[in-house]
Amino acid sequence: MAATFIVEDGTGLAAANSLISVADADLIDENFTSSALWVAATDAVKQNSLREATRYLNYHYSWCGYKVDPDQGCQWPRYETIDEDDNAIDSDIVPQRVEEACVYLAVKVLDGDTLLPDFTNESKVKKTKEVIGPLTDEKEYVTGESPDKTYTIADQLVSPFVTGEEGGEFGTTEIQRG
Repeated sequence: MAATFIVEDGTGLAAANSLISVADADLIDENFTSSALWVAATDAVKQNSLREATRYLNYHYSWCGYKVDPDQGCQWPRYETIDEDDNAIDSDIVPQRVEEACVYLAVKVLDGDTLLPDFTNESKVKKTKEVIGPLTDEKEYVTGESPDKTYTIADQLVSPFVTGEEGGEFGTTEIQRG
């Protein structure tokens, strides 16, 4: 049985499992990503990818503000959030930048990426090399890739809406100037 695809409509749906519809994701992909994988995928495959991307966004970041409904299925919509220009975000929307991050991550899923992988001891550092002048830092992992994946584009897109306490090392930090 196929999973039900329920898009957050701005009311804080308890059963929502996607921050964006396939139709809206298609527009974002067309305007920003232009992924051949996305265009070729069926709606069912796109829905699954959007659910996975939404799950990543829900659990990887510590979002500013408060959920509209404590029982809602997604982290958005939210109260008391502001955008990068310090404008209040309506509590019945998912910001465009969050939707764009969701599509970006969904395309990664289509490309075979596991956004929330399980790491084992095989992800340990096998070899390190540090040279101070002129600065070299190398790490070789047993599995060939770092266990700490980052998605820089997604991180940058959601940066106005997150605190520095999310699952990865990325976060916004308030800088005080004297």
